Amino acid sequence: MTHCALLPASWRPPLLLLFFLQLLLLLLGPVRPVTGGLEAARGMVQGAAGDILREEEEPRITWGHPNTNTAYFREDSATNITAIVGHKASLPCHVVNLGKKEVSWIRQRDLHILTVGIYTYTSDDRFKVYHPEKSDKWYLEIASVTFRDAGVYECQVSASPKISLPILLAVEVQQARIEGPAEVFIQKGSTIRLTCRVNTHSENVGTVTWFRDTHPLDYDSPRGGVSVEIEKTPTRTTSKLFITRAMRSDVGNYTCVPQFADAASVLVHVVNGEESAAVHTAGSVTHRGDPRVCILLVMLLLVWPCWR
Repeated sequence: MTHCALLPASWRPPLLLLFFLQLLLLLLGPVRPVTGGLEAARGMVQGAAGDILREEEEPRITWGHPNTNTAYFREDSATNITAIVGHKASLPCHVVNLGKKEVSWIRQRDLHILTVGIYTYTSDDRFKVYHPEKSDKWYLEIASVTFRDAGVYECQVSASPKISLPILLAVEVQQARIEGPAEVFIQKGSTIRLTCRVNTHSENVGTVTWFRDTHPLDYDSPRGGVSVEIEKTPTRTTSKLFITRAMRSDVGNYTCVPQFADAASVLVHVVNGEESAAVHTAGSVTHRGDPRVCILLVMLLLVWPCWR
């Protein structure tokens, strides 16, 4: 007696239909709930609402009236300042026609009056005002900046009506970053090129030293072909390392170490052409069989003989 004799005839059409449904699902792939669009729409609505709230909460700039006898802020005054953790921040405020009025600095998050004129009204001795003699500049200086110092500070003048200039202070970590992936494969005999960038808003970032494993690179070693290029701009320092005629002994962990910033590393391999191809093959995606295919084959073997 075969298994077909044990299978009622009325069951055969549903089983065959189930087989084809399973096949269709396999071809179409798993059905996933369509939530991405809803999440994106919800994010857009929340983002728009946040923007509206920020606009309402954002302090307004009251410049004053130029070409008059009343006090006003210079229109070229900076309103966004970026400082590095541990460094000094200097927030500028240029006031024209101040006369006998007072300049005050206020921290917006708690409405704390930090300075009035040349006097400081906070127990935090990192804060002070700097006013060059016979100038229209009033700087709020913050020594050893921390992340908590980030936010809006208002320069106010006790004119009538009062004028105010909010300045946003952003605080960043001075961090080195090596361009490209964390692990690179260099063809033997070619040139190793590594670019390290250090974000900075300070004139002095110190020296930038390159290490291979735990040893600083020797640019005057008998090996030769090792050089560094340094580029500096107001916002970043770039150190480019070049090692020509790459060889096996150049393999290692290369680290860019700025004097006043966090270091960054990259692992360098030197390979032959055949090894490079093998690396790419090993890194390719391996496709595995789908177990649902086996289930469908078993169902087909069981149902198909009953239809002959």
